[in-house]
Amino acid sequence: MSETIKIKSYAKLNLFLEITGKREDGYHLLKSVMQSVSLFDILEFSSSEGDGIEIVSDIKDIPLNEKNLIWKSIEAFYANVKDIDRKKITVKLTKNIPAMAGMAGGSSNAAAALMAMNEIYYRPFSIYDLCQIGAKIGADVPFCIMGGTVLCEGIGDKMSRLPSLDNCCFVVVKPDVSISTPEAYNKFDNMQIDIKPDYSGFIDGLKNGDLNLMSQSMYNSLEYACALEEIEVIKDKLLKNGAVNAMMTGSGSAVFGVFDDKCIAQNAVKEFDDYSFKGVFTPENQGIEIINNKYEIG
Repeated sequence: MSETIKIKSYAKLNLFLEITGKREDGYHLLKSVMQSVSLFDILEFSSSEGDGIEIVSDIKDIPLNEKNLIWKSIEAFYANVKDIDRKKITVKLTKNIPAMAGMAGGSSNAAAALMAMNEIYYRPFSIYDLCQIGAKIGADVPFCIMGGTVLCEGIGDKMSRLPSLDNCCFVVVKPDVSISTPEAYNKFDNMQIDIKPDYSGFIDGLKNGDLNLMSQSMYNSLEYACALEEIEVIKDKLLKNGAVNAMMTGSGSAVFGVFDDKCIAQNAVKEFDDYSFKGVFTPENQGIEIINNKYEIG
């Protein structure tokens, strides 16, 4: 018997990202509000007799071996489950989330892999268990498993669900320049940022449905650390075309604008035709969506 599971793994935006400290092991401590959005990759997992992992993709510039987070997630699943026979796992990956954008493209794929493996082996783990395994793979993986609107603290492993964000949409634009996550954190460690975050204003705006207050209180420590001209150019154009506010997400380099009117957002994105990645996306209340799960006898 073989099984095929088709999954959407949704991208995320950081609506608030404050670096609050650093552990002795080098991991940074965060206070971050993450939001799933309607941009997604599609992963198709097939299990069959045998052993090994195979990843195939429409994108040539990503590793398809043990360096890939999908591969690492499959191995992590096997490492944490007892007395189970390995299968041959084949993954077909269709990428839509841009790389090195701060949108959790790799982490959402890792989350999808853990969810798929859990389905293939008849759910030996709870969602909480999968988040614990995922935290060792990447800081954003637990959020990508949970999805929606979530406050993530610690190294991303302490999560609290927040009220759903449903009164806005986002225009997301990625410049050609990319920022590596280690580089962004290294820059933060070597500079002093004087702008202070207003988390209380942000959370009050979110809980009360005050999009203006929430948006004006958005914050990203890493945007101030990176301080790229390309980021400022995109933000300025988004604001001039109707965004309530605009900010870089995660470690970048994608920038998003918050819009209270989808028609205005759709007009605004036309101003970015010369960028290779841009789009209008809406909030999602899930990080992973299983869209097909079937068995084949053969």
